[in-house]
Amino acid sequence: MPVFLRAPAATLLFALAVAAAGVLRVSAQRHVPADIEDELDVPPIPGEIAKALSFGFHSLLADLTLLEAIQILPQRHGDMTPEVAGPLDRRLYRLLSYSVEVDPKFAGAYRFVGAALPHETMDGKVYGVLNAVQLLEKGLRERPDDWHMGFLLGFLQSYYLHDFSAAARSLSVAAKQPHAPPWVGLLATRLAAQGGELDVATSLAEAMLAQANEEETRKQWQERVDALHMERDLRAIEDAARRYREARGVVPRSVQALVAAGFLPAAPREPHGGRYLIAADGSVSSSAAERLRAYGLATKFEIH
Repeated sequence: MPVFLRAPAATLLFALAVAAAGVLRVSAQRHVPADIEDELDVPPIPGEIAKALSFGFHSLLADLTLLEAIQILPQRHGDMTPEVAGPLDRRLYRLLSYSVEVDPKFAGAYRFVGAALPHETMDGKVYGVLNAVQLLEKGLRERPDDWHMGFLLGFLQSYYLHDFSAAARSLSVAAKQPHAPPWVGLLATRLAAQGGELDVATSLAEAMLAQANEEETRKQWQERVDALHMERDLRAIEDAARRYREARGVVPRSVQALVAAGFLPAAPREPHGGRYLIAADGSVSSSAAERLRAYGLATKFEIH
């Protein structure tokens, strides 16, 4: 009798084990985190429509999507491969884009964009810069009164993209805001000079000098005006030296030689009290001050 009872008991136990395994599997599947690409990250309603239907509460919806983006950021680590970080990057961009679409004046979201989207990987590549620039350009249009917009945009344009002229224009907008620190304008003029827009840089510096009330601030801006005038002179001498060399086959020995040969109308006065010097290779410098430069042009980033 016991022999006949073992087979049904074993079958029953096996069936119970299979059922238990099934229950555990279903439970485990419920607790597995959803794939980051499959998660519902933004409402299914387009941002512009959601703004119209929010009955004045669009800022609340923008806050919620920003908070979700803030919660995602800690999941991304510097040692992640692009394949792993990519879904997180895309979700961050969707959330932040939706946030400023619902509330275009949301300064906090734009500031978070500048900090969260751009990031470098271990192999020297940079991700998220172009998306961040796109959103910050919108931020500068919508909130020019917030100096952080122009500063963050200008930083990305100069540091990663090496578009110094565009960066100078962005920072110039920021520098003119009432609460912008003085160094924002100083950086704007430096970038404009490096980008070749000396007229823009000089106009901004002279305007800021005229508006400065504190003695230390006036001193800083006077120094910048002098530096820009020096840069203008150096470029004029460089151009004259190039034409002299092309015409005569040798490098001019001095600024006076350029004037005597008719390649320069007159010897410009160095605003710091020094002299302009021409080196054997044709480069021009001042004996009293360094030229305005921002970033080394040799530094290049691989943008993705």
